[in-house]
Order: sequence, then structure tokens, then C-alpha cells
Amino acid sequence: MVASRFTGDDGAVRTTVVLVAVVAGLTCAAAVVALAAPARNGLPAYTDGYARWQKLNRNPVTTPGAHTGVKNIYASRRRGKNGRFPNGTVIVKSIREPGARGLPSQVAVMRKLRGRWRWVEYTRTGRRYGVLAQGSLCTACHMQARANDWVFTKR
Repeated sequence: MVASRFTGDDGAVRTTVVLVAVVAGLTCAAAVVALAAPARNGLPAYTDGYARWQKLNRNPVTTPGAHTGVKNIYASRRRGKNGRFPNGTVIVKSIREPGARGLPSQVAVMRKLRGRWRWVEYTRTGRRYGVLAQGSLCTACHMQARANDWVFTKR
């Protein structure tokens, strides 16, 4: 008897499951951004002082990719002996136009919470940053670096 209640329209059940998954994903993404208290410049406070962290690239990265420009990558913590970054690690990629001075035009942030990376990319308008992209868009690209703890820079 109980099973018969679930044998109705499979399409409606699938649609409901997909809808719940999408809402949950959007809620989690919004929560990650909301829980990140912004500093005066619009970036999350947990990125403060990133330029003094360990630099993951020896020379500025200029290869084309999702973040076009001159890139430098910084990590708040070192990789473990297993090649993975510990929980709480924040990785910041600053992106500038070639020859530009001052604040980076874009900042991409990875933050590892509960064993999973969260991504948010910020773009600068004036002296403040605002969210440009986050979540699954970033995940789709970083899948290529999955074997390297989802981080493209290997150092």
C-alpha cells in the first residue's frame, strides 16, 4: 500500500527532486557568501593580508584561461604531506590587466570547508569588489585539477 503512493508520475517526482537540489545548492552558495563578512573593499574579511601569504607561483601566470590577465596565487596554509590543503585553507588569485598598477581588477577565492572547496570570483568597480561568479561555474572548470586537490597551481 505505501509503495503505491510513490508510483505516480515519475516526471513530477524527478522535477521535484531536481527543484529541491537546485534550491539547496543556491541556498548553500548564498550562505557561503553571506557568512563571509566583507571587508571595506568588498572582499571577505578572511582574505585580508593575502599578499603576505605563501605565493604558489614563482612568476606571474599569464597563460590564458578562465581568468585572463596577470595572475598571482596565494595560500593561507601549506599543503599537507598528502598533497591536499587542510580545512580552513583560503587560496586567493589576484588578476590584473598587463601593466596595470593598484588594486587587482579581479580576485578569485577558494575556501576549503568540511573537506570541500567553495569558489567565489569578485570583480572591482571603483574601489570595491562585488561577486562576479561562484559555485558550479567554478567547479566545472576546476574539475580539470581534481587530482591536484582542485588547485591548478602545483607548487
